[in-house]
Amino acid sequence: MRTDEDLREAKAAEARTRQAILKLAAEIRQVLADDFVEFPVFEVRRRFVSAPGFAQGLSDADIARLKATLSEKAAVARDRVLASMEDPEAWLAGTECEGPGKSLAENAGLWTRTAPIAEAVSEVLSEFAFPQGGEPVEYRMPMRFIHKKYLPGLAEKYWTLIAELREARARVREAEDGRVREALAKRWDGIREGKGDGGEGGI
Repeated sequence: MRTDEDLREAKAAEARTRQAILKLAAEIRQVLADDFVEFPVFEVRRRFVSAPGFAQGLSDADIARLKATLSEKAAVARDRVLASMEDPEAWLAGTECEGPGKSLAENAGLWTRTAPIAEAVSEVLSEFAFPQGGEPVEYRMPMRFIHKKYLPGLAEKYWTLIAELREARARVREAEDGRVREALAKRWDGIREGKGDGGEGGI
């Protein structure tokens, strides 16, 4: 029956697209893994250089300890975030976001999982008494090549696949509804006037 065939095709398309999204997610996580430890170093260095009065008061031993602490906390945060981002539902939740996206951050349920990266930086800044009052630490999606991978391009591919998944799921729902309608039509056509048995679903 065509309705059953439509449903099989729609479900197959949904499964293929889902698999493609999760494959891309693994690639993106690999790219982000490097940035998760590079960003804290960049951010703390930036704040160190921007506060000469404070920075000049740190000894070489202080800076060495700062770097070691930062490296340790960044690695822990990276592992925590990567483990959290392995959740398939976090990536598939993009179908619930409005409109076509350009950044992974537009999938808020996914991107909030990167919070430990900024938290690690904030902890180090506090521990080493960096000057207060600057802008809060925020980890943003890197807009550059990382080991020959351009994350904005990967994000665009992600949102394209999300749109395809939405379409595939809509086709599944349409095919399922069509099968129900077809069954109801057959039921109607198969009952002769005045011959109903009054069973379940009858009048």
